[in-house]
Amino acid sequence: MKVLILGFEYLPVKVGGLAEAITSIAEGLAELGHEVVVLTPDHGRNLGEPVRTFKVASFGEDVKIEVRKREQNGVTVYSLAGGLLSEPDVYGPDWDGLLRKTVLFGKASAGLLNNLICEFKPDVVHAHDWHTVFALGLLKKYFGIRSVFTIHRLNKAKVPAEYFHEANLSELAPYPDLDPEHTGAYIADMVTTVSRSYLWEEWDFFGHFGGKVTHVFNGIDCSFWNEELIENRNLPRNERRRLVLERFGLSDGKTFMFIGRFDRAQKGVDTLLRAIEILSMDPAFGDMRFIIIGKGDPELERWAKAVENRFPENVRVITELLSRETVRELYGSVDFVIVPSYFEPFGLVQLEAMCLGAIPIGSAVGGIRDTVVDLDSDPENATGMLVPPRDAFALAKAMIRAKNLDDSTLERLRENGRRRGREDFTWRKACERYVRAYLNEVDRAISFLR
Repeated sequence: MKVLILGFEYLPVKVGGLAEAITSIAEGLAELGHEVVVLTPDHGRNLGEPVRTFKVASFGEDVKIEVRKREQNGVTVYSLAGGLLSEPDVYGPDWDGLLRKTVLFGKASAGLLNNLICEFKPDVVHAHDWHTVFALGLLKKYFGIRSVFTIHRLNKAKVPAEYFHEANLSELAPYPDLDPEHTGAYIADMVTTVSRSYLWEEWDFFGHFGGKVTHVFNGIDCSFWNEELIENRNLPRNERRRLVLERFGLSDGKTFMFIGRFDRAQKGVDTLLRAIEILSMDPAFGDMRFIIIGKGDPELERWAKAVENRFPENVRVITELLSRETVRELYGSVDFVIVPSYFEPFGLVQLEAMCLGAIPIGSAVGGIRDTVVDLDSDPENATGMLVPPRDAFALAKAMIRAKNLDDSTLERLRENGRRRGREDFTWRKACERYVRAYLNEVDRAISFLR
């Protein structure tokens, strides 16, 4: 099968988890024997060798598009440069700039496929997130190719109709403002999102497309998130933990880690900070250690630093980006990883932790609920603990319970987690399900079926 993938991020260009996901899907499909081509903006990186140029009319001017090509792990990647496509800020330079960039990407994608169509006619176009909607619309309009639209996380933004008119897609703009995710899902032949729970949690949106919407779980690359690769792999876990805590100036104790964006909309770091304040009044707090890694909302950063200052023997806050290798060392050393998200389409933190033997304590939402087997629900197969979102008292109670678990239970949770990450959530399984979606041979969500 010939698969054309559209995405605004592709490794090494990375802002968040989207780049990892799209790259893993493309490479996974190639490993299954499919011919995979990716179109993505160059974002000023000059990746690959220049292979052709052409011009497109966009917002009253002719923009020269330079196409760069590279082969990357069995995938052909075309980076589109020129005009705003060469803007280094992936999702900028501002809202209007981003919208113009998405329109230009759409026109450039159609222009490139028009050049390639004799040598590469895709069987399916797989578009990822709303930034590719103009490209998807134009390829659907002019080439009539079967399409799949994947929503990794609903953005719920509105785009003025003028951008659709500029993109030669006036027929898709009956209203002054439009939801591009709704438009993408409307024109696609199949709509997917990244976990079953997230699909039903957002049924107010996905329900509009009942009968052609389904879920495809993301995967985890356990070839990287692997204890065999960590620096102190030959040491007992307790000793690894002691060394990590020593590095951060803390004495030994049961260790809980948070890693993620500091934002008020999703990741729940405020719930964790309140839980730590609640725990500070409990005698168990003295033997508990907290490593909090992330940056973002300045007010949340100040709050986290204030908590660290109040409890310098228990808490360390790191507001800098750490390398993947450093994060891997931490996962392989700490006891528990806290994932207190308010919502989570899929989430990789809990799976990365499980692959490295750290036990997740997470909110019972979206992909966290789908990937973490709760200790109360299924003690023998459990991989972690689930708590209600936005409930600092429930999270504090769960952390005390986790601290007091016996060694045999801890080891069972760790081993179950390693196995679940390595066997149940592989990118190969995800790609095999995507292929079934491409062929219209996949189950789908229907409002009266649960």
